[in-house]
Amino acid sequence: MGKRAVIYVRTSSEQQGEKCSPAEQESDCRKFAAQQGLVVVNVYRDTERYRVKNKWVEPSGTRYDRPAMLAMLRDAADDQFDVILAWREDRLYRGMRAMLLILETIQQHNLTIMLALETFDPATAPLKAWLAQVELENIKERMTMGVKARLKAGKANSGQDRYGYRRVGEQIEVVPEEAKWVQQIFAWYIAGVSMREMRRRLIAANAPQKDTTAIRRIPWSFNSLKGILHGAGDYARGVKTQSREGEQFQMKLIPILDMDTYRKFMELRESYIHPAQQVPKIDFLIRGLLYCPCGYKMGIRISKSSRDQWDGEWEVGRIRGNYTCVCKHDELISPDCPRYVKNAEADRNVWRQVCNAINHPELLLEQAKILVDELKTDALISGNDKELIEKELDNLVVGRQWVITQARKGVISEADMDQHLMDMSIREVDLKKQLNAIQDAVDAQLLVDWEGKVQQYLADLKEGIQALHRMPEAPAEQRRVVELKRQIIETLVEKVSVDRDHQFTVTIRLHLLGILENTTGNGGSSSNGGQWPTGGTGNRSNPSSRTTGFKSLIGHIRVSANWIMQGM
Repeated sequence: MGKRAVIYVRTSSEQQGEKCSPAEQESDCRKFAAQQGLVVVNVYRDTERYRVKNKWVEPSGTRYDRPAMLAMLRDAADDQFDVILAWREDRLYRGMRAMLLILETIQQHNLTIMLALETFDPATAPLKAWLAQVELENIKERMTMGVKARLKAGKANSGQDRYGYRRVGEQIEVVPEEAKWVQQIFAWYIAGVSMREMRRRLIAANAPQKDTTAIRRIPWSFNSLKGILHGAGDYARGVKTQSREGEQFQMKLIPILDMDTYRKFMELRESYIHPAQQVPKIDFLIRGLLYCPCGYKMGIRISKSSRDQWDGEWEVGRIRGNYTCVCKHDELISPDCPRYVKNAEADRNVWRQVCNAINHPELLLEQAKILVDELKTDALISGNDKELIEKELDNLVVGRQWVITQARKGVISEADMDQHLMDMSIREVDLKKQLNAIQDAVDAQLLVDWEGKVQQYLADLKEGIQALHRMPEAPAEQRRVVELKRQIIETLVEKVSVDRDHQFTVTIRLHLLGILENTTGNGGSSSNGGQWPTGGTGNRSNPSSRTTGFKSLIGHIRVSANWIMQGM
């Protein structure tokens, strides 16, 4: 039987895809595999842009975080193939870090790299990767020099043009229709028109906006208006500033605003700036957890009332803290949104609900029982499936020997033998994936006496909560109590929702398996050396605004309720 091979295909951009298309790469690799007697079991393709944090990037050969490449290396660790086949070496890597990652994997798992159009030599691979990286850096340097030369000559290059301008060849020209609205926006600002009213008027007049590659979800957003107002100096002086490699270049444009308008705008804006006031710190117990019906995480705002004394001094008044809805666009605001909630009211309500959920855990235990029954059933099914999969894997070994024997006797042709062996290899890879998933399943021993362990965990939490009912007088002790409350809420609460009637719904999630593992590791006790019991949400993902009812998540129980009503 031929060795199991996978094909890796990469193009770093759409333009490169035209020169060495993915289809061409894969076709050449498949022809080469057939010539070498390799059995292709999978194809990995890095041909599209992917997101890294908040940025879209091309799958360049210098990048070591390419999704398909990482998936291939993970499968290599699971012994799913023997050979990595690529069109050329530079399809695999063009940088040292990516090269080291691939070479380390093939050495660790005894794999082979083969190339359709070249010969792979692991001894010279580091040198080739270094030369490829140097070549890319030289190309980048030459491109940067060309861009700088164009900018120094006052020629338009890359970058987004401000509203009111557009690029025509190497020049930037005024767009009359947009320039008219720029002048109107500044006139409204000087006349004291609010941003909300400006936006309403622009939408009503169907004022044009800049063309973008993405579909605009919000017409004339507040950020768009702020961007225009922020560019007042450029509009008045007629300049466009671009930065490249730490250098700044200015291009001359036709001004859209007159200097008199610009001065009035600056004077008015500066009059809105008040002396910075030092605002004392306020504790927000459910910060980052409170969501409004608009679907947004509510922000926080600290303010204090003050009045101007006869001598010009500011007198500090009452300090206020609020959770506020961050949605500013009227068409996106839910009619059920409260817009803001006092932090003292929200924190007090949610803390009462958390205490009530722990003091009356019947609903949590009921949902935990449902999850445990599911886990027990899954564990039983997984045990039976494991036996069947292991038996089928043993049969595949016997079947391969039988197919090879039949081919030697001439009962079947060599082509039929290759086809049978390839089908068996693909089936083997699939079975090993299923077996790995089963081995990661829940250990049934963890579920023994689960109810007693969970009740002990909740009892420990209850005891700790009761110790926090009385607020001490010393500021340092008060701070400690607040921090402990915050820690309990972060452990137990996944999300809090509030409506316009200030009704709070608290979603509590317990990591049931984490609780059972901790208690098993501690000899049946949930205590962990004076720390608060763990097993709550852990690393929370960003929850959606539709989290209601009960939902099990890989060993978690999640219950959304008004826990004050539940305890009545």
